[in-house]
Amino acid sequence: MQTTVSLKKAAYWVDITNPEEKHLEWLKREFNIHPVIIDELRGPSARPRTEVYKDYVYFVYYFPDYDQKEETSRRTEIDFLITKNHVITVHYENIEALRDFSIEKDENPLKLLYYIIQALLQFQERQLRHIREKVEAIGKELFKDKEKEVLRRISRLKRDISEYRIIVRHQGPILESLAEKVLPFVGTSADIPYVRDLVGDQLKIVHQLDDYRQAISDFEDTNNQSMNLKINDVMKTFTILSFLTFPFMLIATLLTMHTPGNPLENVQGGFWIVVIAMAVTMATLVRYFKKKGWF
Repeated sequence: MQTTVSLKKAAYWVDITNPEEKHLEWLKREFNIHPVIIDELRGPSARPRTEVYKDYVYFVYYFPDYDQKEETSRRTEIDFLITKNHVITVHYENIEALRDFSIEKDENPLKLLYYIIQALLQFQERQLRHIREKVEAIGKELFKDKEKEVLRRISRLKRDISEYRIIVRHQGPILESLAEKVLPFVGTSADIPYVRDLVGDQLKIVHQLDDYRQAISDFEDTNNQSMNLKINDVMKTFTILSFLTFPFMLIATLLTMHTPGNPLENVQGGFWIVVIAMAVTMATLVRYFKKKGWF
């Protein structure tokens, strides 16, 4: 599908989704696009970059898009071609961030590019909402005896944050390159604030992401400490039980041995004497452990 949006007479936006050969041939013919770049536009690129040619600037831009099914952010790519009078975007799936995008006033290509990337950054910030909500939800679940479930949720969220971070860390150099490579081509020094604004918005997203990453790391430490305390309590209980049963087994073994000198061997009611001795020993040990705070 090819859609051209006209901005009165100042600049034109050409947006191409899933480019076919006829679209690529049209770009090559109309804008003198190099065959290497045409080949790049046939599918997603391996890495982001910015390249300056005689009649245009080409750069690859990645941004995160949340996948509800996989519960993680995935990389979405938009390729930009900036000419003196056009902003051309090529992508390989429908972009929700640009679905309702429109500008009704005259703009030059740099300002048009600014508004497009600004729309993408605003979409990214909205995408952070699900991370923030999950971080807050996990924080509320701490100390509710749900350590295993919290650990699973933390693991999934850490994967999502890592995927998001990998994607956005490539945006900074691309946006900073606009001032060096795109601005001299289609703008003036008066347009520098536009580029700085984009870089600032991207940094704000990175800082928010770092805050959420630190928060979930702290929650993980807290949850792990809670799990370790429970494990230690269980181990302490088993240790005490083992210590309690050992004297009983020893008493029972000694007093039931059929050897000369055993005081209970021929005593009537010897069984109950052994039972009472074991009960008294247990009560004494339990009282001692409770007094020490071990039980």
